[in-house]
Amino acid sequence: MRIAALERPLAAAVAGVFLLSACATNPDGSVKMDDKTTGALIGAAAGCAIGAAIHGGRGCVVGAAVGAAAGFLIGWHFESTKLADARRVNAEYEQQAKAGRKGKAEPLPTNQVVPAKFETRVNTAAPNAAGEREVQVTSNTDLVGYGDKVPDVQQKYAIYDEKNNLVEEKTEKLAAVDGAGRYQTTSKFKLPADAKGKKYTVKTTLVADNRTYKENTYKVTLHEGQPVMLAAY
Repeated sequence: MRIAALERPLAAAVAGVFLLSACATNPDGSVKMDDKTTGALIGAAAGCAIGAAIHGGRGCVVGAAVGAAAGFLIGWHFESTKLADARRVNAEYEQQAKAGRKGKAEPLPTNQVVPAKFETRVNTAAPNAAGEREVQVTSNTDLVGYGDKVPDVQQKYAIYDEKNNLVEEKTEKLAAVDGAGRYQTTSKFKLPADAKGKKYTVKTTLVADNRTYKENTYKVTLHEGQPVMLAAY
């Protein structure tokens, strides 16, 4: 069988691998596809065309793999869960207000639900066999108030390289938001093996009903033979 005859199915198989890696399961059981999949598949098609022009059918397969990989410079995973209900969280904040922890008694909104806290922490794992190191960003959000309208809450991520050039940005909607309560989001991405010694800036922003509530910024640096050094500012 001629190699050229294998060109299309093999290229499709390469794209399929990246397609599966880009899918994630939502809390409700539905499947979500990472929006970088489109770029990866386009990259695979372009890589196939360029590779085939240079090396024939085999070049298509190699080109597809390289083109698809270019769309996944940073792997991405996101999920959100609800940790505490409205009654518990509202009671906590009402108690804090009565105790004067906020400087004065501040009654909770009676006709709306608003953010009251947004905190982020960053953790890292040991590098995998390919030398990639996973970074996990966990954020906790408190929404308080007694309004009937459920706010639209989104968490935005932006990752910049050491030259302050944008590497990746994402906007994710918090799932299971049904009013006041405590919510947690977890996102993961990988620093490539060649990221050693380079500095990255990770920004997380909470947006409620199209209004920015708070932004958290971290510096992530991977040193040779040492763990990732993290600094918040």
